[in-house]
Amino acid sequence: MTFLDVVFVALIQGLAEVLPLGASGHLALIPRLVASAEGRAAVVVAADVGIVAALMTYFWRDLFIMGRSVVKLAKGRVEPGARLLFQVLVGSVPALLLTWGFAELGGGSASPTTAAAALVVFGLFLLAADAMGVTVRRVEHLGWLGAAIIGILQAAAAIPGVSRTGITITAARLMGFERQDAARFSLLLGIPLIAGQACLIVAQLSRQAPLIFSTDLALAAGLAFIVALIAVAAMMAWINRHTFAPFAVWRIILGVGVLVWSLLP
Repeated sequence: MTFLDVVFVALIQGLAEVLPLGASGHLALIPRLVASAEGRAAVVVAADVGIVAALMTYFWRDLFIMGRSVVKLAKGRVEPGARLLFQVLVGSVPALLLTWGFAELGGGSASPTTAAAALVVFGLFLLAADAMGVTVRRVEHLGWLGAAIIGILQAAAAIPGVSRTGITITAARLMGFERQDAARFSLLLGIPLIAGQACLIVAQLSRQAPLIFSTDLALAAGLAFIVALIAVAAMMAWINRHTFAPFAVWRIILGVGVLVWSLLP
C-alpha cells in the first residue's frame, strides 16, 4: 500500500465510522483503491483501534461512571451507571455474535452499486426517522428490549452502505429519543462492537500470514483517532441545535451519483 492509500483509508474510516455515513459503504465505492484486500483490512483494523480510543476519550465520563458502578455493584449498591453498562452489553453482545457469524459465512463485501443503493435507502430512512422522531425520551428511559433492538440492528451494518451509527440512530429516533441521546447511545454501543470487529479481522488475517506492526498501521491509528475525535465532537455540537439531515443528504447524493455513473455507457 502507498502512503496515500493508508491516509485515505484511515481518514474515511475515522470520519464515516463515527458519523452516520457508513465507512465500509464509502470504501466499497472505490474497490480498486488498494491492490491487496489484506492490506486494506490491516489498515482498517489499525484505524478501528484509533476510533475506539477516540470514542473512549470523548465518552470518558460515561465509561468512568459505568466502571465505578461495577465496583459499587459488587458492594450491593446499584447506581445509574450499572443500568447504562447493562444496556450497552445487551445491545452489543448479540450484535457481535451476529456480526461474527455473518463474517464466517463470507458476508461483508458488496459491489459499488449495491453499496450505493444501501447508502441511498438507509439515508432516506435516517432522514425520515429524524424528521418524525418526537424527541421525548432520554437514555435513562431506555428499556432492555429497546437496547436489544437497537443493538441487534448494528449487525445489518455488515452490509456496506448501511452504517452502524446510522441505523442505530435511526432506530433510536423512531423510538422517540432526543438526538443527543440517540447519538450518545449509538456511539457507546460502537466501542465494544468496533473493538470486537477489529479482533475478528485480526484473527482472520493471522490465519493467512504473520501479523507485523508497521509505521503505516501506526499512522492509520493516529489519523483515525484524531479524525474520529474531531468528528464526534463536531456532530454532538451540531445536533445540539440541528438535525441529522446533512448526513442523510450526503449519503443520498453520493449514492445516487454512483448509481447514475454506473448506468452511463
